[in-house]
Amino acid sequence: METWIINVIAPVALAVVTWLLGRNGRRIDQTSKIVGMLQDEINRLSRKVENMEAKLEAKERELEQKSVVIQEAFRCRTPSAKCPVLNKLFEYNSQRETDEQQRVEEPQSGEYTPQ
Repeated sequence: METWIINVIAPVALAVVTWLLGRNGRRIDQTSKIVGMLQDEINRLSRKVENMEAKLEAKERELEQKSVVIQEAFRCRTPSAKCPVLNKLFEYNSQRETDEQQRVEEPQSGEYTPQ
């Protein structure tokens, strides 16, 4: 009886257990790969959100500054063409446009040319 168990049942049981563990092992490997890909995607999206938040904060500061300029220009008693606040704003905007054009023409390291 022991010989029959050792020669027939044990190899079959071992084969079934190995098959089950192998099958579960493949599932675990696939699941861990999927989890890794999802973590990479979450990290990429987190960096993207951080960049968008930084851009949003910069835009909010810019809008706040423009709001202050508009309020000061409204208080200015001189004509619009001679208002020092509006003249400074015009100079600032002109300088900023010039800087942006130069940045586009001369890409920084790591940037692609616009062509």
